[in-house]
Amino acid sequence: MRVDEVDPADMTDEQRSLYEQFASGRRADPESPFSLVRPDGRLQGPPAVWMLSPRFGHALQHVGGAVRFGSRLPARACEIAILLVAHHQNSPFELYAHRLAGAAAGLSPDDLAALADGSLFPSASEIEAAVFRTTVAVLAHGTLTDDEFAAAAAVLGEGGLFELVTIVGWYTMVAWQLAVFDVRPS
Repeated sequence: MRVDEVDPADMTDEQRSLYEQFASGRRADPESPFSLVRPDGRLQGPPAVWMLSPRFGHALQHVGGAVRFGSRLPARACEIAILLVAHHQNSPFELYAHRLAGAAAGLSPDDLAALADGSLFPSASEIEAAVFRTTVAVLAHGTLTDDEFAAAAAVLGEGGLFELVTIVGWYTMVAWQLAVFDVRPS
């Protein structure tokens, strides 16, 4: 990383409070496909740099939790969108974490390889195909045509489409943070 990692022994009260959000709860569940706390107790991934500004970090972890765990879209569909963003942004940590999360959600090694190649795998459901097409269009053009919007909303619903666009935007922002601070998997 381009900045010094925060040692848990040296955290301010505000940093400690933020740290606990990642060291406990759903994110720290032993069944989670990846951990944001390394064996040495230091954070990895996005929260490693969020510690630089605990005020922003608290807000980001709150929104990130909703984006990661609160979508009405199926987990496989969410992971398809996240992995497409990770490949588009060439984000090492997002690729590391969400290949694991994608596999845990049921994406096969062949499915993951197809996404890495920018292709939709043959076994994709109607929702997964809509997520794939919509994510690719948003990443390529920053928006959707009227026809693309109508097609996505017909399958995902307007609320589901809003959540998908939010997922794509969130993980794009996170990929930028990771790139700027050169955060890689440990």
